[in-house]
Amino acid sequence: MDEFAWHVRVRSTDRGRAMAHARQHQFAVGEPIVFDAEADAVAGIEYVLGAFGADLVVGLQRAARRRRVAVDHVEAVVTGTLDNPLTYLGVVGEEGHPGLDRIVARVYADADPGELLDGAWQEALTRSPFVGVLRRAVELDLSLTTT
Repeated sequence: MDEFAWHVRVRSTDRGRAMAHARQHQFAVGEPIVFDAEADAVAGIEYVLGAFGADLVVGLQRAARRRRVAVDHVEAVVTGTLDNPLTYLGVVGEEGHPGLDRIVARVYADADPGELLDGAWQEALTRSPFVGVLRRAVELDLSLTTT
């Protein structure tokens, strides 16, 4: 099979900002990590967590459709923690690294619980490109709750 690759072009705009271009779409990205809740740009890490959550939500919807399981609404709350945020800031004497060390994702589905939904959830996790990569790099704590 020929290799298929996705391409994103990213260029700097202002100090601490970049614009990413993917196909005919573009989105602004701020600093990789932001500690200020009032920052006016989405941080890179927030895009990573958002993309991961979207992968879980859309993956569950797709797997449920394939298994003919009615799912009306799916939502994910995704939290990521860094090994040591102070290393990103360059604090002298700090140990560890600035990378993600744990991601917690709580997925909520408006659906009837049961084996078919559980099977769809397991299929979504198995087919997820993000789970496939991230489980090798960080601790993943993933759960599905029906509402």
